Amino acid sequence: MARLQSLSLHHFRNIEQAELAFAPGLNVLIGDNAAGKTSVIEALWLLASGRSFRSHKPQQLIAFEQPQLVLFCEVAQHNQTFKLGLARDAQGVSLKLNGEKQPSQAEFARHLPIQLLTPESHRLLEEGPKARRQFLDWGCFYHHPNFMPAWRYYQRALKQRNQALKSQLSTDQVNLWNAPLVEAGERISQLRADYLTALTPYLVDFCQQLMPELQREPELKFYTGWPANAPNYASVLEDHLARDRQLGHTQYGAHRADIKIKVNHQEPLIGLSRGQQKLFVCALLLAQAHYLQAQTDDSVIMLIDDLPAELDLVHRTSLLQLLQNLGIQHLITSTARELIPGHENAQVFEIHKGTITGQRPSRSITSTGV
Repeated sequence: MARLQSLSLHHFRNIEQAELAFAPGLNVLIGDNAAGKTSVIEALWLLASGRSFRSHKPQQLIAFEQPQLVLFCEVAQHNQTFKLGLARDAQGVSLKLNGEKQPSQAEFARHLPIQLLTPESHRLLEEGPKARRQFLDWGCFYHHPNFMPAWRYYQRALKQRNQALKSQLSTDQVNLWNAPLVEAGERISQLRADYLTALTPYLVDFCQQLMPELQREPELKFYTGWPANAPNYASVLEDHLARDRQLGHTQYGAHRADIKIKVNHQEPLIGLSRGQQKLFVCALLLAQAHYLQAQTDDSVIMLIDDLPAELDLVHRTSLLQLLQNLGIQHLITSTARELIPGHENAQVFEIHKGTITGQRPSRSITSTGV
């Protein structure tokens, strides 16, 4: 079971320095708008995923006129404590796990299985397929150790094939990359399809608990990224080579996969209100969390930014009760503690203009080992 024990922030956005010690269950961060609540959530997401959900420009994460930011957290997992440190400056990012440099974010993610719910999470339903692929791949990453090697292999082959197409190389030189692309793409697609099939019963259960008004069970259908009527992926690459040449990139493949969602036989954007869309995304995340617990000896850490947004008291209470029943550690932000059911028994932090109270005594930021 993964449990976040502490988080240190140094020159991250408007937070000059802060250290938080977390309770194993509910943790609440209270503050006015623009006080820095979301920055704490963002820092944890950055540690786990290597990216921000608010900005594509890493330099914006570093406090004004500071040379670098430093983040450090301690996670209890499998009867061990893991220390994760991240430093970012204008030249790039440095990662250390228990004091040892890491070449990629993968090991951080394994020790920090985080789920994120924000006021914009409904975009999972309304925007393009990229967010839904990321949702699928999050689950495949934690359930299938061979998923990430297959994905990296696929990305290398795709990059090389696209370069050959863009450079107008010969057919033989383009087709050289078909075999590895097919091998990895079909493997990735099978893992994604299997994961979605296994996840669906969990989603149905949580939809019934959070949205009992739904008349029918939700339907999830996996789209591989190439036409369903094609004999196989290899034939798709062959049949669409001419068009790929015109475009200068590979049209079909695992990089185009998607989840087709139906609720009450309708698209979610048509059949669900904005509040119901958020509840449906909550059900998706809870399904992933419960499935992870059921199949492994690990658990997620749930981050919820601005819980009261578009959720009334009844649904806020239901969601928090489900998190408690699952034994999931969660960190929630809000503008007022009375908006969070059960805050009386929570670890509560308050933030004002980047300054956080309710944390344990600070220690030197050099203890991060970054």
